[in-house]
Amino acid sequence: MSEIKRNFFTQKNISISTVIVAIAAIIVTVILRQRPEGSFSISVNPIEISVQQGGSIPASVNIIALNDYEYPVYLSTSTENSGITASFSVQSMKAEPSFTSIMTINLKKDIVPRTYTLLIKGIGADGKEKKCNLIVNVTSTPQLEPIKLTDLFYPSGFMGDQDDVRLNARFTGTSHTGNSCIQISYSAKSSNNEGWAGIYWQYPDGNWGDSEEARDLTGAEKLTFWARGQQGGEKVEFKTGGINGKHKDSMKGPYSTDVLTLTTGWEKYTINLKGKDLSHVIGGFCWVASADLNHKGCTIYIDDIYFE
Repeated sequence: MSEIKRNFFTQKNISISTVIVAIAAIIVTVILRQRPEGSFSISVNPIEISVQQGGSIPASVNIIALNDYEYPVYLSTSTENSGITASFSVQSMKAEPSFTSIMTINLKKDIVPRTYTLLIKGIGADGKEKKCNLIVNVTSTPQLEPIKLTDLFYPSGFMGDQDDVRLNARFTGTSHTGNSCIQISYSAKSSNNEGWAGIYWQYPDGNWGDSEEARDLTGAEKLTFWARGQQGGEKVEFKTGGINGKHKDSMKGPYSTDVLTLTTGWEKYTINLKGKDLSHVIGGFCWVASADLNHKGCTIYIDDIYFE
């Protein structure tokens, strides 16, 4: 073959190769242009919840990568009421291929009962933003019926100079309501050299925090009771909560009236428990008196002790 023919075929082969490469490049470009851009989706399960005032409830927020989206996604929430807050078990993570974050919704006790919309937002590190909504139906906290202390707790926790105390849990000589009340007589003799004495109403009987059992008084916001002295001038103190031990009172405490000076007439007293955790109560009520403040001892009466 002559030199001219060889050059001709060589040039022809080069031209064909160039055309093939060019066509391939065009095809790749078209494919790339047709391929959807990477992104992600966001959803919540369930999409609607009901929860009482002051309560909390979980929901699952799901992030799924689309078209090999590989950027981290940051989660946040917003709502029209500051009484609703939310926290995430996973605040930010790469969405390849997906991740789930447990969102805990918390409600304040004073939030107005109605339907709210919680906006859940996911923002990718590349600026992409996706949203979804959770419908939150806030319901009223049921009103707690007054709970009578003596139906749930036992006067078993004698303290200090125990031999100086006489308790009559069903004294019929006088009462605020009904046919009987509690009578406590304190001699102030310091029989056990303590100089004071007291009684805890406990559950279970004699429980100083050793038993796992307790009373759930969730919803109660105060302890109320009526008291009077036999002579007038009796100086005593009343408390609730404060028993420690392995299984202690959930409300902590004790919460006290401070030292009261009783009169011969029935008077109502209140210990505020609003905001306290009353889910595990073992020390429902306590009376304390000292020899220093009651030199000759004292006799008092208590009635209508209620958690409300």
